[in-house]
Amino acid sequence: MKNVSPWAALFLGGVVVMAPALQARTCSGNGDVIGGYGWMGSRDVAFVPVLPPATTSTPVVGSNTQIGALTAGSVNTAAFASVGRLYMDGNGGMFSSSAPGMPVTQVGTYVVNSDCTVSATFMDAFATPGGAGLTPVQASATFEGVLVQNANEIDLVQTGASGASAGAIVTLRKARQFNGCTADGLTGTFGLAASGVATTSIVSATGGAATTVSTAFSLFGRVNADGQGNLVQDSLGLTSPLTKRQFTGSYTVNLDCTGSATLVGTDLKSRKVDFVIVSPGGPNANNATQALTFAFTDPGVVGSGLAQQQ
Repeated sequence: MKNVSPWAALFLGGVVVMAPALQARTCSGNGDVIGGYGWMGSRDVAFVPVLPPATTSTPVVGSNTQIGALTAGSVNTAAFASVGRLYMDGNGGMFSSSAPGMPVTQVGTYVVNSDCTVSATFMDAFATPGGAGLTPVQASATFEGVLVQNANEIDLVQTGASGASAGAIVTLRKARQFNGCTADGLTGTFGLAASGVATTSIVSATGGAATTVSTAFSLFGRVNADGQGNLVQDSLGLTSPLTKRQFTGSYTVNLDCTGSATLVGTDLKSRKVDFVIVSPGGPNANNATQALTFAFTDPGVVGSGLAQQQ
């Protein structure tokens, strides 16, 4: 056997030293996921099935809650987008409330595997079957996905659905707190990126059937929250050459760190959104930055986005 040169020995030794760094990250179980998370769930129009003209179905109507919008949107076939907050207890239980400040109820379960994959089931625990008309249904939807960023983010895709009701995704981002948010805690400038589809009906001038028109749109720009419920122009925005990228408006923040806002562009067009405050780096991040994950709420508008602190 030939002698190994000193350089070759050094190289081989380096490989041995580096080997542990190449080990895959493992998760210890459900305890890796604990605390408050803000979620954004949606189904893009690309995943809406084209059904035969004669096909009719009764849509599932969920409770008038955040989790109700998510589960009903998931089990139906239409495009949707919704946001909300929930708490994951480290033992496989997911909890949420019907409204800010109300007691929490279990709204689902989750299982974290050793390879950091995860499965989850969301349930509309606030739906109360009974009554006339479109009755709320305790719908449930199953998802699978992965933990990333040390479990500060969970990316899920709908599974267990055959055919029509599939294609929904849910992204959960860790939040610094679950309750105690106020308007004065939301301050500073944010860069936002969003897209959606607006559907309108145009009535024929001759009295014929109305025509449905869908228009895709995007919002990319900057907002400045003043801590008092206003999105205002600041001196930098006023002097910017990119005036079309400046948005104003108003916002409200709920106790559970959800909220709503109106975004007004320089063309005076406005979009209403619901949002949830999250922390991209996790609840203990040194930079303690905020972000808003949001969904549009105007009638006929489906879409979502993310506003990140600058």
